[in-house]
Amino acid sequence: MIDLPEGLQSSILSRYGDGKSISIFFEVLFSNNTLRNLAFDLIRDALVDRYKHLAEIEYNHYEEIRDVLDVIREEIRTCQVVVDANGEMLCDEGEATFRESVAKKISDWCAIIEYFDLMRMQQGEKSGEFVLWCGELKTQQGFGTIKKAALSSALWTVTSMDYMHDQLELNNQYLTYPAIYDVPPSIVEAPYGVLNMDSEKDSDVLRRIQYSLRTDTESTRFILVPSQMEYEPTLGFALNQCLGKRKGLAVHWDGDDEELYIYGDAHHLPRICPANDVTWSV
Repeated sequence: MIDLPEGLQSSILSRYGDGKSISIFFEVLFSNNTLRNLAFDLIRDALVDRYKHLAEIEYNHYEEIRDVLDVIREEIRTCQVVVDANGEMLCDEGEATFRESVAKKISDWCAIIEYFDLMRMQQGEKSGEFVLWCGELKTQQGFGTIKKAALSSALWTVTSMDYMHDQLELNNQYLTYPAIYDVPPSIVEAPYGVLNMDSEKDSDVLRRIQYSLRTDTESTRFILVPSQMEYEPTLGFALNQCLGKRKGLAVHWDGDDEELYIYGDAHHLPRICPANDVTWSV
């Protein structure tokens, strides 16, 4: 494929390549000193076309996703390559504080494509849902550690992804029962999403949690909350009879999921974590 004209290579990658294959192709070209400059230009064109397709075709009904993809596409299109004193190729976006290596930026851009492709291809009971956060969750009551938890919802916003990452990964130490009796009524309303626990290794932990939880919303054992929310819960996990055979807990969130995303602020997009446990940051 390297012997084909650059325009044709770019077209093939954008039309048929997923995020992982585009990233690997870039690494192959970038490892060859004579092809380094070509590598970025070729992959940039492919990524611009791929992001345009995602925004206008695959996610045209999701306004915020479409806006985010458009912002990243414009970032890719306008990125200029500079070489620092150590000979490293960097993406210069006009602000020195945001300069990153070309390889890192390409990896991030490809990972975002991979994430949205994975979400689009989900089937069955998870069809139409987006993974907003995934990782490990500890519990205080001796239930054990949930090794592979994935919080998903049919609603995708930058606010929700940023909030879940902040509360479940950066600030949370463990899940526990709330220390108050009067849990805000808005928390126990219709679930926002599902905390999926599909791994067989987590089955025993899930059974212990389900056995301990109550369906009575006035009970302190109705819900598990992050440790930092013990006295002021705004996020929690409870039983839900509507899940059927699905392994997991209902997610209740009393958060403000208004559209806080500022168009053009591509440097403050939240961490994206797909359902196959691959994680990255943008």
